[in-house]
Amino acid sequence: MKRALSFHLRSTARLFAVVATSASIVAAGRLAAQTPVASPGFAAIHGFIVDSVHATALAQAWVKIEGTTRQTRTSDEGRYVLDSIPPGQHRVIVSHPLLDTIGFGMATRPMNLAAGQVTSVDLAIPSGDRIVSLLCPAAVLKLRGPGALVGFVKDPESGGPAVGSRVELIYEESDPLGFKKTLRKREATVDSTGSYRICGIPTPMTGKVQVFRNGISSGEVAAAIEQGSLGLRSLSIAAVQVATVATDSGKSMKVYRGSSRLTGRIVNKQGQPLAGARVTVEGSGITAISRATGDFTLDSLPAGTQSLDVRKLGYGATEKAVELSSVAPASVTVVMGDYVPTLQTMRVEAERDKGLSDVGYLERKQTGLGHYMDGDNLRTDALKFSDAMRIAPGLKVTPLGDGRSYVIESARDPNGCVTYVVDGSRWTQMTPGDIDDFVRPDELRAVEIYNASTVPGQFQQAGMTKCATIVIWTVRSTNRPRKR
Repeated sequence: MKRALSFHLRSTARLFAVVATSASIVAAGRLAAQTPVASPGFAAIHGFIVDSVHATALAQAWVKIEGTTRQTRTSDEGRYVLDSIPPGQHRVIVSHPLLDTIGFGMATRPMNLAAGQVTSVDLAIPSGDRIVSLLCPAAVLKLRGPGALVGFVKDPESGGPAVGSRVELIYEESDPLGFKKTLRKREATVDSTGSYRICGIPTPMTGKVQVFRNGISSGEVAAAIEQGSLGLRSLSIAAVQVATVATDSGKSMKVYRGSSRLTGRIVNKQGQPLAGARVTVEGSGITAISRATGDFTLDSLPAGTQSLDVRKLGYGATEKAVELSSVAPASVTVVMGDYVPTLQTMRVEAERDKGLSDVGYLERKQTGLGHYMDGDNLRTDALKFSDAMRIAPGLKVTPLGDGRSYVIESARDPNGCVTYVVDGSRWTQMTPGDIDDFVRPDELRAVEIYNASTVPGQFQQAGMTKCATIVIWTVRSTNRPRKR
């Protein structure tokens, strides 16, 4: 049976109707075989709900009869059954995280449910293209691009909408011939319902999205429109998560801290645990090493959407978005893929220089305040990172007592202190020489080396301003879209 379905955008009062059927998901004979029986004096209802955005059943959606206590959840096949419904005029209300992300409310038109009657109601969320056409002005889609990125932004502590937050999307757009790529930045403000939308995006699109609120930001996480015209990405950001600490030089720096906790497990593609993987929440400076079971724990983390960075020698560096809250610990499993080296013959000089310009490397290189290694001056064929640094001025590579490990020290300072920054994030040394276990020479794009008096402000670390600093940029960080 086909039924009219009404939706409303939570940010407006606009209504529209669609017609939905479950015929593409379940055979009619099977549907009839599972038809419920109405109890005497009560009505019953059953059907299927389709997720047309992903062309599948809408599983684990709440289905409620308005004005009653009758509710249930859809099965993995999208099926729902409700009986013992008081007869009368009722609407069927559907709720699901996907609807929250899109910013839609979903309900049927009022219908008469009679005592002893079984009603079949099959429903569907509109397709991605239909949703984009409803959310975005046609002129914007025609002028800028057919796609849209939409989502919901919440406060992870209260669960309510993070009203007034700013969502920023960074992506690269190719020219009509595909030869030149231009970095684009698009923004949207979160409305009173917690929803945002960025309309007029070229498709397909791969980029990074971040949310800002009251001078703080979430982690930078992936966003994409791979098929069709609709991209979905919900985020969260806490109201307060920044502490300011003083450095030895008298300057101040922001440190992201909180009371959130993250536990997890690192495994390979076969599901086997990986020990010795380095796990960091970007921007926090908090690091853990996975144990023999692959398990790890990170404490004192900032709440909200954060980016988890995982590295282990022999595996590709892996990023994963995580949602953190002080209300309850979060848990995650990270599957690491095999490392695929970048062939020197495949590197294009123009793309390399663009990536280094995006992270500020070329601009700092022009100042001449440090020592800069890139291109032919960087030993990407070395066995270890420490080997690649043997010819760097102001540094010395010293063997440890185990006969296989080496530490990089400052040759100019009595204490030999060296700090690291990898792909823009502070690197916390867990054991002497462990930089060799996590940074491969063949993934290097550029290296900056500063003595204690020339370290740029963005790379200074609290309590370590008397140390030399090595700033490492890898192929991974300089290939992805970045803000200018």
